[in-house]
Amino acid sequence: MKRVIFFWSGATGYMAACWRALAAVPDVQLKLFVEVQRKGDNGYRHAEVLQGLDAELRFDDEPLDQAGLRRRIADFQPDLMVVLGWRVPMCRFAATDAAFAAIRKLFAFDMTFAFTPRKLLAPLVLRRYLHRFVGAVVTGERSALYASYLGFDSSCIERGLIGLDTEPFAAACERRSRLASTPRQFLHVGRLTREKRIDLLVEAYRRYRSRVAAPWGLTCCGVGPDSRLLENEAGITACGFAQPDEMPEIHARHGALVIASDYDPWPLVIAEAVASGLPVICTDACGSHVELVRHGFNGRICGTGDVEGLARAMAWMHAHAAELPEMGRRGLALAAPYAKEQWAAQWRERIERVSRVGR
Repeated sequence: MKRVIFFWSGATGYMAACWRALAAVPDVQLKLFVEVQRKGDNGYRHAEVLQGLDAELRFDDEPLDQAGLRRRIADFQPDLMVVLGWRVPMCRFAATDAAFAAIRKLFAFDMTFAFTPRKLLAPLVLRRYLHRFVGAVVTGERSALYASYLGFDSSCIERGLIGLDTEPFAAACERRSRLASTPRQFLHVGRLTREKRIDLLVEAYRRYRSRVAAPWGLTCCGVGPDSRLLENEAGITACGFAQPDEMPEIHARHGALVIASDYDPWPLVIAEAVASGLPVICTDACGSHVELVRHGFNGRICGTGDVEGLARAMAWMHAHAAELPEMGRRGLALAAPYAKEQWAAQWRERIERVSRVGR
């Protein structure tokens, strides 16, 4: 029996599904320590999402009980600790506390490289912290490049940090296929914040509407400070925050996903859309397009900040509506490697291999 602890930030439905799949593996015992934000949680059902898992939930505004956390970690006697990033105090404590120096640790992150002072200096600033890990697990190729820049040897960098429950989304694809025609509605999913470039999305949608007859509507699922940019915009429906279990049905009612971000390391919403058979329009800044979107095959990839390119991509989807179901079906195989069962199998093998390092 291998005992594994994940130290995580954010209680998401997709990771909970993956953790349940891993917890169901007979020779793996799993424990979770998850920190979530209290401010702006918008009624997100954190505890419900993690129900049935051996999980301890804490809010980010609570003082960190280091002695208590140290005791609970020691009581579990982990063979491996998976630590997400370096910014969350709970994660930093787990990685650096001397009581657990002998326990093997994997560094988990999804960030990508950028020419900013903070990221350029990261290998120096984080050197002592990162040397505590035997390897890194990242979301995809762009994060793997950053892991290499941080100093991890290529043999110690693995992809596959994130997975999802593909079955509900496959069912959404099936429901959509039974409709008489492709739903004439674009979908955007994500927090309404500056890096998601809602301003760019709205302007591209305006241009698209001005160029076609009977334009499609645009549904925006999410909350955030830029929600005001959606107000009183013709054709745009802002539906606010949607719970994870609502997303497959939302996907079934739409014809294509549109993401306009100028920084988005590995947006899971693209994986969900591809798993539901939706064609995707996204910017090059969306890191998950590297693994999940092929231009002209199951989506359209636009330059980051290219409002005209986004408008043309929407017009292209509009003009080729009859082709979109087949286009979406092509992407299903690209999402298959991220299914929770595959994710759990990969982690089972990874846990066994890493636990033997140095023995």
